[in-house]
Amino acid sequence: MDNAVADFVVEDETSVKKKVNLKLDDLRTDELLKKKLETAAKQSNIKGFRPGKAPLSIIKKFYEAELLEEAAAEILNEDFKKILAEKDLFVVGTPRMEKKNDKEYTIYFEIMPSVKNLNLDLKIKEVKKRDITDEVIKDEINFLLERTADSEKQDDLSRINDSDRYFVKIDYITEDEAGKEMDNAKDYLISLNSNIIDKSFESVFIGKKKGDNFEYDDKERNVKVKGVIKEIDKKILPELNAETIKNFGSFKDVDEFKEYVEKSLKEYEDKRYKESIRSLISDELVKLNPVDLPESVIEEDALARLEDLKKQGKYKDIDEKQKGDLLNMLKLIAKRELVLYLLLSEISKTENIKIDESDFEEFYKKTAGESSLKEDEVKSFYATAEARNNLKQALLEDKIFDFLISSKVSYI
Repeated sequence: MDNAVADFVVEDETSVKKKVNLKLDDLRTDELLKKKLETAAKQSNIKGFRPGKAPLSIIKKFYEAELLEEAAAEILNEDFKKILAEKDLFVVGTPRMEKKNDKEYTIYFEIMPSVKNLNLDLKIKEVKKRDITDEVIKDEINFLLERTADSEKQDDLSRINDSDRYFVKIDYITEDEAGKEMDNAKDYLISLNSNIIDKSFESVFIGKKKGDNFEYDDKERNVKVKGVIKEIDKKILPELNAETIKNFGSFKDVDEFKEYVEKSLKEYEDKRYKESIRSLISDELVKLNPVDLPESVIEEDALARLEDLKKQGKYKDIDEKQKGDLLNMLKLIAKRELVLYLLLSEISKTENIKIDESDFEEFYKKTAGESSLKEDEVKSFYATAEARNNLKQALLEDKIFDFLISSKVSYI
């Protein structure tokens, strides 16, 4: 490193906020200012002088102060870059320069944190897979058949039971703890006994008929829902046969349709189980390994997320308060995801977890086997550098979580 910056010390304000005090070197500043004045003289076009022929004294009068600031900024920027290279620091966001006097300046900047002393003593709640029994398959088939169900209007004396499926039209209001109305709706349609809404909510309708009032304590939201039943229509499910299964695809017979439903349920349950485990591990990793993040990075990430939402047609007409609240929420999301990314990257390094060509080939083969595509067709989806890099990151995360589950996770 040049002697000009060898003795400068980077000071910590926090683990990610830094500052360094720089002092201009008179000789370097004078030399650069002289060059800039000579260049300005050659390019000058000042009234009373031929282009490029104005004397240096006139050039100084017009441009010296401006060029001195320009020379100082260039020298300070050059020194700052050398210091960063020497200290192996990666700056994020935009550094801020503060002038103390004509020769001394302070540069404030932020860096990405380094993760050290990983705590991988992960204790999480055990997650169990749902058994895909004949009863579960039957419920799923009935749920699918509801799409083509007819409805039968019930008379004023017919009561709702816990075995038939219904469309029920209600009027309701929602009240807070103090009894203040929070929202309301009229002619609101709900589907009962279809595994769509919470069972505890469904239970308040069992045994009731048209015109009856209902009341439900929603303990999760800490509100009370009150209303009246206006109409009851019982769903009449079609018979499961060769004709009705045509609504769901091309199947040779009912047995093949049942096999398809069973396979789909198992795939969904595997995915739900995997996502639940990964979510619990991620929460525990973030909790055990707090990481300070630069405010500028979180701010930029949150703003980018907001712009993406707007491009999707969401949150276009929000006011400044709503925008501020939304940005605060997006910052929390951004912080968690960035911290998790840093932690997973560090685990990859410390445990030497990598992705090689065999991992790609295994993915292509597995994906082809689970679809109607050939391996070459699957590969074509990941032909671009961006798509391949995204796939590599996804496969790496899978490997990291597999490692954690097999060797670092205990259940409570």
